[in-house]
Amino acid sequence: ERRLTYAVYMLIGEAEHWWRGTHHTLTARGVVVDWECFRRMFLEKYFPERVRHAKEAEFMRLHQGGMTVSEYAMRFEHLARFYSQGIAEAWKCRKFAEGLKYELKRVVVPMAITEFPALVEKAKVVERLEGGNRVVKTAEGPAECYVVWQVYQIV
Repeated sequence: ERRLTYAVYMLIGEAEHWWRGTHHTLTARGVVVDWECFRRMFLEKYFPERVRHAKEAEFMRLHQGGMTVSEYAMRFEHLARFYSQGIAEAWKCRKFAEGLKYELKRVVVPMAITEFPALVEKAKVVERLEGGNRVVKTAEGPAECYVVWQVYQIV
């Protein structure tokens, strides 16, 4: 029950006052106050079900859009916490890869990476190379071949 002790220690202001009152009420009723009890009460108070459902829906709709891979990964990880079904690592990777911009997805998806940190790193490398590719495309000849070779090396 270290998590409970640590979480309560971290509460400040309104949340601290709320928990003191809630803890007193629960113990007076004979409720065993453990981590799961605290977690349930905290989420009910500060993350109502409608908010959790909205975040879960946002997660399911999430695509990279105008974000960098790093920004997309941070947003993805943040929203994934609200997904109620539990996330297997392989599914998480497929969901993330499918949400990438097309020019990144076409390189990353065939790699079939099933470890999330490795997938994010590969996507960052491809993003960096694709960024360079846009500049090089105006040039002709060997420079363009070099960029294609760089992308090939990732695969």
